[in-house]
Amino acid sequence: MLLTEKGGCGMLSHVRSVSYDITYPVTCRSGRWPMTDDPRIIEDPVELSPQPFGLFTPGMGTYVLLFFLVVIWSGLGLAFMIMDTANLDLTSIDPVLFIYLPTMVMQWLIFLAVLLAIRHESGRLSSIGFTRPKLVHLAAALAFMILSNLLLAGLQAGLEWLGLPISSDVTELVKQAGQATWWWLALSITAGICEEACFRGYLLTRLRAVIGRGWVWPVVIATISFAAGHTYQGWGGLIVIFVYGLMFCALFLLTKSLWPGIFAHIIQDFAAIFLVHLNGS
Repeated sequence: MLLTEKGGCGMLSHVRSVSYDITYPVTCRSGRWPMTDDPRIIEDPVELSPQPFGLFTPGMGTYVLLFFLVVIWSGLGLAFMIMDTANLDLTSIDPVLFIYLPTMVMQWLIFLAVLLAIRHESGRLSSIGFTRPKLVHLAAALAFMILSNLLLAGLQAGLEWLGLPISSDVTELVKQAGQATWWWLALSITAGICEEACFRGYLLTRLRAVIGRGWVWPVVIATISFAAGHTYQGWGGLIVIFVYGLMFCALFLLTKSLWPGIFAHIIQDFAAIFLVHLNGS
């Protein structure tokens, strides 16, 4: 790799050859892109940017969106959980009008905020794992679903034995989805794309850039925020979703693409209506 001996992000001068084993991009002191098209030449390197999914420059929009996803979103989920929802009768409301549509609108708005934040960061969609979809991604998704569902089935059985079952409201909601299959499919696609892009692609990579090297804390924080949007499933469901979220993070980091998670998420959600009617519960 060629590194400049001195000078800012301007004309290259006094270039000398230095050998480094670097796997991550290097940023300039001014925060701007290098002025050269040669990826081997980095101008005035001062620090490594631990961003294996691509270069971007975090700005005010980044921190605002992180605050919303980590603090406000989690707070709303917690507030919903402590509310008295025992008297909520899902059979008396129109799920399309009061649940499906509001959920889809909200998630696409958050997805739009992610796209705007990426644009403001001078980044690309690849910086959150939006690569070219391939058949191997679908194969990875199917293998992931088989393994994860086997593990989660054991976890759910253990939680039920401990008196922490998933809320029955979820079962009732899925049963009603059988009467609006196309709407449920639209909801499944929305959740698959938006939730994976927001909580795995964006939140995970930006938290790592802000916190520093290492994936442990970004994975934990992003998964807590993701699980907070599923508090309506009760404590048992919350624990299952948290573990499931950890698995999705692992899938994202191993494949370095959002598509395996998106495929698995969509298939998992849409298949729920068939599994519920098949089991009768």
